[in-house]
Amino acid sequence: MEKLLFVNMDKCTGCKQCSLACSLMKEDLFDSARGRIKILKKEDIALGLQLLCEQCESHPCIASCPNGALSRNEVTGIITVDEKLCTSQGACIDACIYHAIRLHPETKKPMFCDLCGGDPYCVKHCVPEALQWVDKTEANLKEKRKYRSTRMNVYKALKKEIA
Repeated sequence: MEKLLFVNMDKCTGCKQCSLACSLMKEDLFDSARGRIKILKKEDIALGLQLLCEQCESHPCIASCPNGALSRNEVTGIITVDEKLCTSQGACIDACIYHAIRLHPETKKPMFCDLCGGDPYCVKHCVPEALQWVDKTEANLKEKRKYRSTRMNVYKALKKEIA
């Protein structure tokens, strides 16, 4: 059965273990700035807000790339970048409606969650179980969308507060 990454911000403590696990898996070092999951923290209200590729249905990042460097696997839904075609223009960053893409500090190529090819390492290291790898059922998809919408509303409110 097809799976999906379920992200529950209500369980997130902001510990960044998921981002550190990701950077270890992808970069072979512990650096949350290199993880494909961004965690925004607001200490005064104990908020941990996860921003990561949602493998969304519309995938505007792909359409925004002038060089066709981004593609989506139709079977898995995973979006990948062809670094040979990428010129680091950043159009995908601006196009991502979930604020999940950033440029790698050295290569300047886009970094975003690729679900570790179907076995997300971050899930195994999320102690509060805010990240879960679940079967893609209609009920889970509906719940995922609800939590995603809540996260994006909180993100927008935080951005207004900071500005």
